[in-house]
Amino acid sequence: MLETSRFTEDILTAANDKARTIINEAEIETQQALDQAKIHSEREAEDILKSARVEAEAVRRRQISEIRQRLKLQEQFEKSKIVTEVLDQSKKRMMEILKDEKRYLPYLSALMASGIREIGLDAVVVHLNSDDLNRVNAIELEREITKLLGRSVKIELSREPMQTLGGIVVSSKDGKSRIINTLDQRFEALEPKLLIEAGKILFGE
Repeated sequence: MLETSRFTEDILTAANDKARTIINEAEIETQQALDQAKIHSEREAEDILKSARVEAEAVRRRQISEIRQRLKLQEQFEKSKIVTEVLDQSKKRMMEILKDEKRYLPYLSALMASGIREIGLDAVVVHLNSDDLNRVNAIELEREITKLLGRSVKIELSREPMQTLGGIVVSSKDGKSRIINTLDQRFEALEPKLLIEAGKILFGE
């Protein structure tokens, strides 16, 4: 009976030892699995954070780009607004001058003298709009231009009126050489300069 009891105890002891070994191995494997899972989770979390940071940076850059674009458009709008206002005011003042012959005709003569001086011919054709054709005296005009230039010039007024606010076009008899001194052309040439000035005033460019 004692032998049986001792045998049973040995079996139980061996079983317990085996069980503890299995449990210990299971715990080690479990811990290793947990450690691996933790490392994997940390890597996944880091990848997610990295991806989120990259996406956030992309969003930030996109927002900055959109803001810059809006500011650029606003800047262009403000410049255009100022240029338009200045041009409108200039045209308004010029229209007032056009109605005042005492102020406008000397200005017209000066434009002609400048054009004739530039074209460098002794006989020219001068092109005007319909209003100026009706109020300009060809003989008086030629006399005035001769005085301004200090030399005699033969001036022929074209009977075909130009479609322009005012000013003149001086051409050779054959029409191959032309000097344009119209108000429309002067306003067109003025616009880029006004854009530059508007940039300086608004944005310190």
